[in-house]
Amino acid sequence: MPMTCQGKRDMLSHVLYGANMDFIARLIEESVINVAREYAGHEGVCEALQLLRPAEGDSLHRLQIKFFLLLNEDEGMRRNLSNVREQGQTGMLMVSSLCPFKAERFYDALCDELVPEWIKDCRVSHEAFVDSLRQAYLCS
Repeated sequence: MPMTCQGKRDMLSHVLYGANMDFIARLIEESVINVAREYAGHEGVCEALQLLRPAEGDSLHRLQIKFFLLLNEDEGMRRNLSNVREQGQTGMLMVSSLCPFKAERFYDALCDELVPEWIKDCRVSHEAFVDSLRQAYLCS
């Protein structure tokens, strides 16, 4: 299991390598609200955000992709991931803030390479895109 600079799991690691679908769906809903506030009055954005909301039957890979597509646009979520206070319950892993150096490299790769390349090539499967997200996370 990948660890962050501090040696603990951060939220991105948790989403990529171990979060349950309900947890990711809650993060997506939170991000949809953040992005909708930012683009209030832009009807096309609001319509697109409705498509990114969790839907019945979404696979884990599909939810992971929706989360990272929103994270690419949601500055508030990025800030929140960098300011997570350690939390957890007995029997659960602790989640820490995302290392700022890792965050910068990962967000640059997400914005400049991963999302644009995935959007351009519709032949890339959900599993392959999640694998590319994992690889970028590990290399950042």
